[in-house]
Amino acid sequence: MTPDADEAVWLPPTRLGAVPDFELERFFDRFEFDLPYQLGSSDPQTLSIGELLPYADERQRERWHTLRLGYRTAAGDPDLRAAIAALYPGRGPDDVLVAVGAAEALMLTFAAALAPGDRAISLTPAYQSLHELPRAMGADLELVPVEREGDAWRFPFERLMEALRPGIAALVLNTPHNPTGVAATAEQLSAVVERCDEAGIRVIGDEVYRGLEWSLRTPPSVTELSDRAVAVGVTSKVYGLAGLRIGWLVTGDAALRTRAMAIKDYTTLCAAGPSEVLATIAVGAHARLRDRTRTTCEANMSRLEAFAAERPDLLAWVRPDATTISVGRIGAPLLGRHRGEPEAVLAHWRERAGVVVAPGPAFGCAPDEFRLGFGRADLPEALAALAAAG
Repeated sequence: MTPDADEAVWLPPTRLGAVPDFELERFFDRFEFDLPYQLGSSDPQTLSIGELLPYADERQRERWHTLRLGYRTAAGDPDLRAAIAALYPGRGPDDVLVAVGAAEALMLTFAAALAPGDRAISLTPAYQSLHELPRAMGADLELVPVEREGDAWRFPFERLMEALRPGIAALVLNTPHNPTGVAATAEQLSAVVERCDEAGIRVIGDEVYRGLEWSLRTPPSVTELSDRAVAVGVTSKVYGLAGLRIGWLVTGDAALRTRAMAIKDYTTLCAAGPSEVLATIAVGAHARLRDRTRTTCEANMSRLEAFAAERPDLLAWVRPDATTISVGRIGAPLLGRHRGEPEAVLAHWRERAGVVVAPGPAFGCAPDEFRLGFGRADLPEALAALAAAG
């Protein structure tokens, strides 16, 4: 399904044992770690442990050095849950369930919230798990396209409001959005959540990029707007700490948390202790680490705008509303030199420039589109390599 379709479409349910290959992750498994420039990655510049520890207070440093490497509480370290809860006004530590990455948080949420025969809504294009996991729980899935105007993208507020009707079990709402970088405004988000509450629809908010808005102020979390809503967060995107594999879900719905916890006993049981301690440091330094990421991204967006203006033969690019990612399009002259085959262009960039971008079809984008990340410090070198490769 391409994102410029006129009508939303339904995808039938499947089952967990029959999920299709995760196209993006299979692609990265081949190319993510062997080439120097990762312009398709969604996480920003990574910190080392040595760079993170100075953000710790004395008690946190002591915990790090004296940590015993045994099992952990399944709900998550109490200090970590308290730090996460502080990011969501009105929520407390008991409203937080720590997971191994946003991937597990989403899995637990969908498994706890959806049953066979339910109907759900999600946006397209999307990170593939936001489509396949609801279907794997037996839900019928309606895809609402993110709107576009040329190479720019727009949050589909009106179309989404029309789709929210009684009989829908859940809205999977990814804002700020992967891969397009669009984001709902505070007013739009409040209206969507209010409509969902009126219609009995649970909002499942993938909010992993919340705090990285560029053209609008950060809206409240969905869990601040509704007790039934679930917010999913992670240390990967805002903090540059993907390797910690710490994510979370936050909700005022105690029954859903209980179901999610019961499922977690059969998956990871608990997160890794070192990761929880380091994540507590990171979340406690939220504003400083967020601003670190914002500084890198804002500088890189200016570089990308200048590059796209100078080299329209190579790519077309429009600054997104939010996130560390965006959708670029292969320049028509370059595409023509490769017989109109987008895969040949991406292979050319890998082989001649050492640059990896994520193929657009892995998200449901057009064949000549790709996900382009701009959170890494080496973006200037990557653009120079693209220019040299032609």
